[in-house]
Amino acid sequence: MQTIRYHYMDNLRAGAMLLGVFFHAMLAYVPNMQTLWLAANPENSEVFSVIAWYTHLFRMPLFFLIAGFFATYLVRKRGLKSFLKNRSLRLALPFVIFWPLILVSIIGPMLWALSNIENPSPMLALIQTFQSMENPPQTPLSTTHLWFIYNLFMFCLVYALLERFAAPIFAFLERVLTVRVLVFLVPILIIPAMASQVEPHPAPEQFTPRLWSFGYYGLFFLVGTIVFRRQSLIDELRPYLPLMLIASTIMYVVYYRLLPQSFTFEEAMAMVGGPPLTLQQVGISALEAFMSVHLTLICLVLGKQLLDRASKPVRFVADSSYWVYIMHLPVLFFIQYLLLDTNWNLWIEFLVSSFATLGIGMLTYALLVRPTPIGWMLNGRRKHKQGEPVPA
Repeated sequence: MQTIRYHYMDNLRAGAMLLGVFFHAMLAYVPNMQTLWLAANPENSEVFSVIAWYTHLFRMPLFFLIAGFFATYLVRKRGLKSFLKNRSLRLALPFVIFWPLILVSIIGPMLWALSNIENPSPMLALIQTFQSMENPPQTPLSTTHLWFIYNLFMFCLVYALLERFAAPIFAFLERVLTVRVLVFLVPILIIPAMASQVEPHPAPEQFTPRLWSFGYYGLFFLVGTIVFRRQSLIDELRPYLPLMLIASTIMYVVYYRLLPQSFTFEEAMAMVGGPPLTLQQVGISALEAFMSVHLTLICLVLGKQLLDRASKPVRFVADSSYWVYIMHLPVLFFIQYLLLDTNWNLWIEFLVSSFATLGIGMLTYALLVRPTPIGWMLNGRRKHKQGEPVPA
């Protein structure tokens, strides 16, 4: 298979990763996350809420679709055995190495904040209360924000099994996945997964595989494998762009008005097993499903039109995005803890926390990661053939 560099896919993937830094930075100022976010600021804004939950609808679905696209690329180019080896090195190994380090890096600053911050967030105050109890409630072990690596590796294993033992299913899907199926039917298939979760949907951070994650993110991954086989679908989607954009905008207005205004810790814990299946829950899940698909497809079309180009700065940002996302949350938390005792404008605090985190991530990548075995593990050696992509 001829080596092709899919610049727009690389750049879209990087955008989805780096947008996560800003998304997590915004959560400190989102009204309905005030009791749940570790570094929640007492000052909040509805503007952050509108932007954060809008990007939440397509950021990770886009990432998983692109991951499915590159999964098929790797299988076609190198074969199934090489694909599994590659995914083990780029996904499983980084998770094994970084998960304990990230966990310690999140807990350490949190313990520091509990002892040193004069104006703790509601969640920090709740943790202080737990610390004073004889038998505090135990929180389950979490994959943290590295859940995306954990879930993606599971999807890759399932995909490899299907390629090995049920390959004809992909030929069938390639025939039936038309533009209309993408726009109108795929969202319906997602509704059951969304209906099983509170809105906005949480991250599947548990170590036990979440079925709804396979029905949501896994379906986007599967769509990505078919999009690689039928790349003309992206161009065929262009006439649907205005329809999807207008429909998504109208649906988001309704969806946002239906979102809970606030969550308490007790309510969040009560919803762990899933919300009651009411007509309203099905309705809001349908809105989320259609918006997730349409906004993701819009990103694909616009990405191919606007981002299909190469340059050294853009390539550096794309290569650094994996590392930046892995390390960003502990750094962001620590900066936001420091900001809890300031009286700065919340927009200044947001810009400081997000861009400082981004800057630290890119600087450490350039100096400590890129030229080292860590960089080779995350992005491959720099000696790959000219034009060859670094698949996600």
